Amino acid sequence: MAQTAQPADLVMPSAPGAGAPGASGGWLWHWRAWQAQVRWAATTQQIARWLGGVSPGSTELLLIGASGGWMMSSAWLQRFRSVRAFDLDRWSAPVFRYRHGAALQQSRTTLVYQQLDALRYLPQLLRTYPDAFVLFDNVLGQLRFVHKRIDAAEAQLHAITRTLRGREWASVHDAYSGRVGASASQATPALGPLQTVRPRSVAGALPQFSIAERQWCAQIGVQGAWLDHLTAGVFPAGTPIQHMAWSFSREHRHWLQAAWVRA
Repeated sequence: MAQTAQPADLVMPSAPGAGAPGASGGWLWHWRAWQAQVRWAATTQQIARWLGGVSPGSTELLLIGASGGWMMSSAWLQRFRSVRAFDLDRWSAPVFRYRHGAALQQSRTTLVYQQLDALRYLPQLLRTYPDAFVLFDNVLGQLRFVHKRIDAAEAQLHAITRTLRGREWASVHDAYSGRVGASASQATPALGPLQTVRPRSVAGALPQFSIAERQWCAQIGVQGAWLDHLTAGVFPAGTPIQHMAWSFSREHRHWLQAAWVRA
């Protein structure tokens, strides 16, 4: 039986080795994603169902961190008149067009893909496209790997959420990641949506998990210390958050959070 994480050892705020290996981006990432499509299918379907309930008022989308759209729903993208996608990875654009281009042509959705650090230029993008809906696609949880110091990563996350005040936006991102027991099921159960009220994380501090979250951790086979991706305070308090398990590899699992923040 897989070891159940206890309150004091569920997350390890400052140990990158606790998370799943493999950075996002580059041709090797896309090769691995292509190979993992069957294993990721259940989580991809959960994300699609969650997106199905996200009905923004805008017909214009700013998609930040698209990364080839491996777990993105073509049907949801077809709702928009225009999609502007941004990613630093030069391989993402051709992969994204291969996966979603035909569907977007069918719905006559204009797709513009730019190789750009959209988080750095977020204030300018929001001013340039004042009516656009913003979706962060598995990017906010990666910021802890961009900075050498945890407090610097948290500072950027806090700045992003301040910049988004008054805007309609959504995000799906890593909350925690780590190893699962050898006997853990490969099933990817969902939890929520929960009306999560949790203060912003503080560097080095352990978050307080609800009983439902702890039971869910046991269900997905959490073992040992997991990596905190520092995103506990990204969504405003009281935002309904959907929790999803992602079987990143046979030995590692990611705890994804997804939520829609209305203007």
